[in-house]
Parts: sequence; C-alpha cells; structure tokens
Amino acid sequence: MPWTGLRRSSLIIVVVLVAAVAVTAAVLVLERSPGRRPAATTIVVSVGGREHELPRGIELRAAIAQLGLRPQRGDLLDVDGRVLRAGAFPGAVLVNGRARPADTRLEDGDRLAARRGADRTEPIVRRRVAVLGGMPPEFEFVVSRVPSVAVVERGAISDKVVSTRVRATGAAVPSTGVALTFDDGPSPQYTPRILAVLRRLQVPATFFVIGYLADAYPELVRAEVAAGMDVGNHTYNHPEVPPFNQLPDLLRAAEIRLGAQSIRRAGGDPWLLRPPAGSYSASVARAAERERERIVLWSVDPGDWHQGITAAQIAQRVLAAVRPGSIVLLHDGGGDRSATLAALPRIVAGIRSRGLQLVQP
Repeated sequence: MPWTGLRRSSLIIVVVLVAAVAVTAAVLVLERSPGRRPAATTIVVSVGGREHELPRGIELRAAIAQLGLRPQRGDLLDVDGRVLRAGAFPGAVLVNGRARPADTRLEDGDRLAARRGADRTEPIVRRRVAVLGGMPPEFEFVVSRVPSVAVVERGAISDKVVSTRVRATGAAVPSTGVALTFDDGPSPQYTPRILAVLRRLQVPATFFVIGYLADAYPELVRAEVAAGMDVGNHTYNHPEVPPFNQLPDLLRAAEIRLGAQSIRRAGGDPWLLRPPAGSYSASVARAAERERERIVLWSVDPGDWHQGITAAQIAQRVLAAVRPGSIVLLHDGGGDRSATLAALPRIVAGIRSRGLQLVQP
C-alpha cells in the first residue's frame, strides 16, 4: 500500500476512536448531572426539593419505606385544646399535593411530601338535666322559680363542660317565702344595728351595696357576709339621672362592673344586681348577665326612705302588702334609717304570724 493511503487510513481510525470516546464521556456526564433523564429501569422523584432515583413501577408504599418517610401523627385534643392522646391520628404522604392509595405506581417527576396528621378535638355530648327547684325569672319581682332544664354540653372523653344553657319548661311558681332586702348601704350608723336585729331574730336577708360605700366601709361588707347575708350589687355610684336603663351602654356596664369589683375587694361575692331606682330593661339584663349577675327588684315598697315616715307606718304598709313570694324593699343607708330599724321586729313577727318563712331571693 502506498504510504499516503496508509496515512489516510490511520487518520480515519484515530478520528473514529476520538469520536467514540467523546460520546461515551458525554453520556457519563449526562447521567451524573442534576435533572438527568432516568434509565429505562428507573424513575426520578423529588422529596422536599431533593431528587431520588427509584425503580420504575414502584408503588407508593414501597417508596415510602425505601425513602424513610415518616409523617408526624396528629393529636387527640380535649375541648380546651389540651392533648388527651398524643400521636392518635396518622399523617400521610402526598403525591403531587394529593393523597393517593398506597398501591399507586409512581411516575417519573412525581413530587412526594410528608403531611402531618390533623389534630382532632374530642366529640361533644349533650345532656338535659332537670334544674332542682327551677330557676329564677329574668327580672325577679317576687321570690319564685320557673320549672327548667339545663342543657349541658361536655367533652365525651374529658367530661369538661363546654356550655350550660338553662331553658324554662313551664310557668313561674311563687314561693311561700318572703325576702327582706336592704338598699343603699353600707352605713356605719345603721347597717351594724340592722344586722344585729336580723341576727337576733335569725332572719336571712339581702343587702344591695353601693360600690363606693363598700370601698369606704369594707368591714361592714365583711360583717354582712359573716352574718350569712347575701351581698348584692347596687352599682358603683347609684346613678339615677338619667334613669339607669337610659345610660350609654359603656357607662352602664362600667357601673355594674366597678360595683362588683368593690364588693369583691371587701370580701363579698355579688351574684345579684339591683339597678338604681329599679330602672331595668333587656339591655340592663344583658349587662348584668355579662357579669354573671341576675336582676332582683321588689314587689313591696313601704317608702321607708320618705322623710318623716314612722316605724308604725313602715310596718303597716309592709304587712298590708306582703304575700307569699313577696320581695320587700327596705333601706339601711342613704339617710336617717331609725324608723326602718324600729319597724323591723314588727315586720318579722307579722310575716311569721302568717305562716310565711323569711328567705333570700
């Protein structure tokens, strides 16, 4: 063979070998680079932005095991949001943002994500319970009770109370008792003396206390509590002009709230409210309910606060009007209460002579 032909053949062989090496190197680089195309027997899936090569045709359950995906479990919570049982509910592995069956065959490019199991709150059960003795009416003018049931909602597991609503099931039934109530105190001059008479005669009563006076004489509020008397809220300042039920909502609510706070500081626990001058309305009732108080008014008013009235007149007016269930309005503060003090034994004796008991509303 001529020398030139030999050189040409050698050159062709070298070119072919170089080309083969270049192709092989390119294939290797392609296989090792991110975003590579899978071989015919594998697929590439991503978990949290990282790629993983898996066998083609692999099912979701096998992929979860191979990749070590362990979704957090959700908790069982009580009605207050506290954990009753940790890890009670399994999480899930999503495929492309959706829950899929465990036997789903994965495809190239699928995205997997571990999702925490959802927390769940315990079921709530509802029970109806008869209210022993019934409940008082919304506005209590007399001592009476309304047949009622309480609808109680509780957590089925924790037994914690979620809500209690009381519903009337019949008409109000008057009590056979009579309630004595005293307003506008405490008075350092008359409250201790009225308390002494009530203790001596073993009469329970209710004192509706003004907040700023409770701040001034907390020892008298403590004496009322120690004697077994109910201490109710008569607002902080006893505003009368304009009438209490016409005050702006915020001012009315503040009067009730501040009055209750003063009584609590003095050692009482007010759960009854008597609006100044008996000025009530649905809005007053709602404001009282927000403070967990109920309104108590009266059915007998002898006018013991009138100047110049005598003890005999006070006693006669009370005994002429009193009936089973009556709530009697008297005063231990706000002025000269010597006539009320003197009338009190006669009032108690007259009520008891009719076979009526003295009770608290």
